[in-house]
Amino acid sequence: MVSSFVTLHNMSYDTEHVRNVGDTPGMITGIPTFAELLENPPLASLYTSIRRSGITTGPELVETTTVSKKTVYDYLHKLERAGLISKVDHDSGTAVYTAEEFELTLTVRETEVSITPELIEVIAQRNEYPAIERVLEDHGIVTFALAYDLVKAHSEGDVTIRQIASLADLSSGTAYDLVEALYSILDLGDDESGPTMYTPDDFDEVEGDLLEEFDDK
Repeated sequence: MVSSFVTLHNMSYDTEHVRNVGDTPGMITGIPTFAELLENPPLASLYTSIRRSGITTGPELVETTTVSKKTVYDYLHKLERAGLISKVDHDSGTAVYTAEEFELTLTVRETEVSITPELIEVIAQRNEYPAIERVLEDHGIVTFALAYDLVKAHSEGDVTIRQIASLADLSSGTAYDLVEALYSILDLGDDESGPTMYTPDDFDEVEGDLLEEFDDK
């Protein structure tokens, strides 16, 4: 089989490895749509809504989404053609959709990162969290995916914010802001273990002291 390639943030990825991850994985055929999931929050949000619902219909999505009815059906058609959602048998006469699971694994600087539906769910909220938008715009999806994995590791006490900044090549303030955003979205930690709120100015003044708090976590 001949591999095709998709370019994201000036990097090419072998789409031979972009597959649904069910019992009988199939190729994701609509690579441009897959790429658009990473750039288009409403499309990512629609896919996420279908995945969260298990099964849903077009009319149900129209009621809950912020885009127009025409856009909802355009997105459904696009996602279905791409292999990211599929229709399921139903007796209602109305098309019923379910989301397909997928995983794209990338190796960056000898570090493996994965693009998954869980990551797409976070990206769908990029307009609501400036730190997410900033990392995606300034550093790209690969760095964001790496930072995402590192933040989850931070919540388990495996890395510090200083290490997140170093490994993902982010500034200390950006790393902290991203930790704060992802803790909120993913409901990580608790009131005592979650990151304390500081402004970027705080990092400029006492960056070392602030980061030192996480050395033992």
